[in-house]
Amino acid sequence: MDESILREIANEIKGLNNHAVKLIKEGRLADAETYYQKSLELTRVLTYYDGMAKSYFNLANLEVLKDDLFKAITYGALCREMHEKAKTDTENCDKLLGKLSKAAMKKGMELEKKGMLKEAVEYYQAGIPFAEEKFRQAMQKEIELIERVTNAKNNE
Repeated sequence: MDESILREIANEIKGLNNHAVKLIKEGRLADAETYYQKSLELTRVLTYYDGMAKSYFNLANLEVLKDDLFKAITYGALCREMHEKAKTDTENCDKLLGKLSKAAMKKGMELEKKGMLKEAVEYYQAGIPFAEEKFRQAMQKEIELIERVTNAKNNE
């Protein structure tokens, strides 16, 4: 592809992302998501993995703002996958996934205290794949305890 066309496409992607940031600052998260999705689609059409990774990273952070940890973790995992395909550095993505994993564990503990055991397990399960070993073990142990309690109640 012609270098001038690639530059134009790169500028278009940058413009979409910059506009999304502006919309976020205005509190227009749904509109920002539209722009990030357009950016993702452009990078996908070009099979530009590093650009796709950046788009997924942006979408993951947007989902954090929207308080949707499940989507944030999904986008974070896709970010990591695209970085691996691009053979680019995954450090920022890994840091994000680590933070999201801890947030999922914290949310799971809050739900567990409220007696919302099924929901707690869902958060623990979402966080486990990206957790540090000690947190992974703690969440797995919580899931086992919840399953024992739930099974005991079901057998009564």
